[in-house]
Amino acid sequence: MMKKNLHRTALLLSIGLPYGMHAGEIPDKPNILIFIADDLGWEEVGAYGHPVVRTPNIDSLALNGLRFDNFFLTASSSSPSRASIFTGMYPSSTRAQNLHDKLPSEATLFTDCLQKNGYYTMLVGKNHGTNSPEIEKRFDYLKSVGKPWKMGDLWVEALRQRPKDKPFFMFAASLDPHRPYKQGAYDNPYRPSEVIIPPYLPDSPEMREDIADYYNEVTRFDTHVGAVLNLLREEKELTNTLIIVMTDNGRPFAQCKTRVNTQGIKSPFIVFYPHIVRKGGVTSSLASAVDIAPTLLEIADAKRSPGLQGISLLPILNNPDTEVREFAFAEHNWHAFKAYERAVITKEFIYIKNWLPHLSNPVVGDAMRTPAYLQMLADFEKGRLGEIYQDCFIAPRSEEELYSLAKDIHCLNNIAHKRTMKEELSRLRLVLKVWQESVGDVFPGEENIKQDDGRFARPLGR
Repeated sequence: MMKKNLHRTALLLSIGLPYGMHAGEIPDKPNILIFIADDLGWEEVGAYGHPVVRTPNIDSLALNGLRFDNFFLTASSSSPSRASIFTGMYPSSTRAQNLHDKLPSEATLFTDCLQKNGYYTMLVGKNHGTNSPEIEKRFDYLKSVGKPWKMGDLWVEALRQRPKDKPFFMFAASLDPHRPYKQGAYDNPYRPSEVIIPPYLPDSPEMREDIADYYNEVTRFDTHVGAVLNLLREEKELTNTLIIVMTDNGRPFAQCKTRVNTQGIKSPFIVFYPHIVRKGGVTSSLASAVDIAPTLLEIADAKRSPGLQGISLLPILNNPDTEVREFAFAEHNWHAFKAYERAVITKEFIYIKNWLPHLSNPVVGDAMRTPAYLQMLADFEKGRLGEIYQDCFIAPRSEEELYSLAKDIHCLNNIAHKRTMKEELSRLRLVLKVWQESVGDVFPGEENIKQDDGRFARPLGR
């Protein structure tokens, strides 16, 4: 059993005993709580060094937990990413790889295994990928809502109503910072003048206004996290609860969401659980969203789901210097526009293979309506948009992309063509091929890929 290997007394002494706790009170089945944001970029969290965005509650979890600096999602799109988290399988294996696809009724979720092990399971908020009647009825409590400003209250309400004689699991699924943005999302709004423009976006009044609105919703998400933490403190359950903070995909801006670069698939990932995790830790170990299910099942001492494709992160939680994987993998399939991209990530590089290079990879549909994007499009069509900002308009695209994560964390300089990268490129091609074969991911041919949504026009470059 996992708890026998934790050297519990020594570990508790090293981190400081939580009030009212002693070594004998470590729960066999901790409560488990996942806070998942909707379209949050990995950089817009104070704990990851952002100097402007205010996220004090998330930062406090990082200060008293473990921050992962190399955590990657399996998809850059909402529902396939979430389906992957719940099943511990890659999107191509879940049969829910496209946006709005629903997991088949025969899919096994890690929450099913927790439930069989005595857990009360809850999903409150955005229900995407798990929103089929056959899947929904398997949660003890499910409330799918579309009012982002109410999310904190709904999370607290669900927790207050839970049976107190069982450990709980809750998937607290925010709608922030997903578009559309509305004024008044936050009582102390950010000023356009104070936002930080990422290097892949043009600095314009429209873009500054858009990013300020995005910041507002990031901070609102943090406020809702704080409401739940306050309840857990009130109930003296905080130290008995393993808490994860993460996102489903990158920010809803050009070169981010729907791209399998760092801006699309890299996630903030914070784990708080003082019985295992030393406070204030940081790990550079590579980790993937498919690793969440096996990790939680091991910690809860529950039977593993069949078909898990991830690796338990428990060794990293015990020792942040531990490495459990050499490669992570990600996919991008249909999300308003047909697509078929795959990525291999190491600690040094990210390799992207594009099977439809003749097509552009535009921003997602909801961002296409914004003044910031429309200004970018107008500047592009008039030939005055800087080359570094043109990613979402370019066609044909490179069939292969390779980026150095040490030198180019935002994936702006494709080095796949460099002769010095020939050996690394060959290695990662082979790694991708072997992985695809192992998960049954076969390119079906363009004619068999879901077609573009006719409501949106795909911009094609010069």
